[in-house]
Amino acid sequence: MQSTMVMVDTFMHSITMKVPLRAYLLFTATCSSARAFYNPHSPSSPSTFLNMSTTSPSTNLSQAKQLISKAISIGAPAYNAGDINKCATVYQDTAKEITSLGIPSALQSELLAEIENETSDDNAKAWALRRMFDSIVDYTLPLTPYSEPQIPSVTLEPFTQNQLPNEPLGVMDNVMGGISRGSWISKANTFFGETSLANNGGFASLRWRFPQKQNWSYAKGIYIKGLRHSKPMEHTFRIILKDDNCDRVRLANYKVVFANPDQVQDQPLLIPFTEFDEMEQMGNSLVGSPSFNPMCVTEIGIMAIKPTVVGEFQLEFEEWGLYV
Repeated sequence: MQSTMVMVDTFMHSITMKVPLRAYLLFTATCSSARAFYNPHSPSSPSTFLNMSTTSPSTNLSQAKQLISKAISIGAPAYNAGDINKCATVYQDTAKEITSLGIPSALQSELLAEIENETSDDNAKAWALRRMFDSIVDYTLPLTPYSEPQIPSVTLEPFTQNQLPNEPLGVMDNVMGGISRGSWISKANTFFGETSLANNGGFASLRWRFPQKQNWSYAKGIYIKGLRHSKPMEHTFRIILKDDNCDRVRLANYKVVFANPDQVQDQPLLIPFTEFDEMEQMGNSLVGSPSFNPMCVTEIGIMAIKPTVVGEFQLEFEEWGLYV
């Protein structure tokens, strides 16, 4: 019997939507007007630190996404026309081609397992591979600690108790009906919990709200020292920042993905402010938004979120702060 489900020819569940930024850009606050004097691309804030924090072996993730786009453009119309076998075959052949590219290991192992899963149910095969394709499209390569013996000289300034509140605010997916949970052990700098896909959820986060706006314009970015976390080759996390512009847009913030897949302990993870280049709202990019303004920082946070973190997780570190 032909399935009544329709396979649309766009990336399901994973495409990052581009939402025009409303005319909230009435930056009347002092901090916002001062934004003109901060240039994130000036010599004092070089973007070269991105390369310093992405020394993990490069993957052909973009090529994999191109193959997926082509496969869906063929497979989805075939599926909708009733030729489910053709759809499953195209997806299976594409999956095999993708595994030869060297995509991140967590995605690779799941894809290989499905390729080797012999089934006569073309419908189940097509949808299983489609969901995996969506996960690959949704994957963002994380910033990682610098693992080379030489590293440009930076000064590390740890956050003090006066800067960060002792206990963060937990922001979980229960705001949208989810059941994920997360907790913080302040003495051990440990974030742990469990994300769940139930009720369309899948994230847990901690937020430290500053009692007063912070001026971090003298620094190049944020560092995390002694980073360790669960499932190093699979789990990735997000650092969250908010400035005073975010406070004018409901649920808006900046996020950067990070991880420590090689469990590097002798070098810090460096996250330059220039990486926080586009505001987002509920996972959707706000086109036209200003880049992060380190002159008026209002909040910092850490997030565990699907699809890379599903189930139990733990993240810990020795210290974090600003590097200059």
